[in-house]
Amino acid sequence: MDKPALLILDDEKEVLNALNRVLRKHFQLFLFSDANEAISFYQDNPHIPLILTDMRMPVMDGATFLGKIIEINPHCKRFLLTGHADINLTVTAVNDGKISHYFSKPWDNDELISELNSAYELLIHERKTKQLLKVNLAKNAELSLINSSLELETSKTQQKLQLLSTRESNSFVRLKKTFSTFIDIYAETICLHNQDDTRHNFRVAAHSRLIAEQLDCDKLTMFQIYIAGLLYEAGKLSLEQSLLNQPIDSLSAHDKSLYSEFYLKSYQLIKKVDELKFVAEIIKHIPENYNGSTPPEHLAGEDIPLGSRIIAIVSFYDNLITGRQLPVRAPTVEAKFRIKELAKAMFDPTLVGQYLAILAQRPSSKEGEVDYLLNSGDLQPKLLLTRDILNAENKPMLTKGTELEQHHIDKLVDIEKEQGESFLIYAR
Repeated sequence: MDKPALLILDDEKEVLNALNRVLRKHFQLFLFSDANEAISFYQDNPHIPLILTDMRMPVMDGATFLGKIIEINPHCKRFLLTGHADINLTVTAVNDGKISHYFSKPWDNDELISELNSAYELLIHERKTKQLLKVNLAKNAELSLINSSLELETSKTQQKLQLLSTRESNSFVRLKKTFSTFIDIYAETICLHNQDDTRHNFRVAAHSRLIAEQLDCDKLTMFQIYIAGLLYEAGKLSLEQSLLNQPIDSLSAHDKSLYSEFYLKSYQLIKKVDELKFVAEIIKHIPENYNGSTPPEHLAGEDIPLGSRIIAIVSFYDNLITGRQLPVRAPTVEAKFRIKELAKAMFDPTLVGQYLAILAQRPSSKEGEVDYLLNSGDLQPKLLLTRDILNAENKPMLTKGTELEQHHIDKLVDIEKEQGESFLIYAR
């Protein structure tokens, strides 16, 4: 396997030699002591993924150099070496050079190699995700399938279907299966890019559909809400990983503004498929507060699409208990209290009550399986685990498919008391 390419700039020959000795076994190195020469070389070789530069240099400082590198290739991973405790210069480098990490001289060899390798792996991951997105978008134009599948719910189409030959019926079934596969691939792509092993969007979709089902919505509405739940984070495919790897409430005001744009980007992506326009409208209005205080259109109350109001509640609750919203995972009791507290201002109070009832009763769905995220205090005998429960060493204590008994629950409670940390348990 080829070594990752790494361009290094430092005006001190001794430093370049030291870095060469440390890194040459792990990377294909391109060493420069002159910033202008490095920039000229990079213009001809813009696909080098990793850049490491000194901060203080006579002709051009590291922040300025990285700023010029960004103009050539904004997707490369950038690193800074600094031998001076100068916070102002470091802040400049973070803002202008958008560095991935900085190392203080003298650096730690193991840390240096590890951070560079991690950044390269992340870059490869991002490239794969973007390629998947391109494939999915290319298929969008070919898949005018939803209208056909949804029309089956109407008596008019059912009458037409009776006139179809066996061959045509089989063809329709294949098309419907292809569409379902496409949606699943798209949803999996979102999980992959978000590095989300909790499968947040699949759970949001299932819970949102269950609420719609209990409200006696027609099947078309339930279907649209389910697809909106699966795909509402599609716009995150355009966001930097640095914005996705932090809890939302930990982001700066500037980063929160960038992050919140993903709803509009999701809407713009999904609406390109004519048959998904209603789904796109649901996604567009998810950030609207129930009291009409927020963009994109300051809608209020029932002027906000039903699906948008449902997904807003479910996604916020799920973000709280999985640690995507706050630096620490919120217990289920606290998360329920929080969404109840935000009813009327942020969320539809009737739908909040409906969802809290579902979380208390944990019903199954006629349309598909529904997983619930629970704490030990929520557990009851006969619940079925849908994921392994892991201990502190990441080894399974109870495996997927286990039907919980009271002695299992008692043991989990005891372990939590010993460790001082609660489990997040997937069950139905």
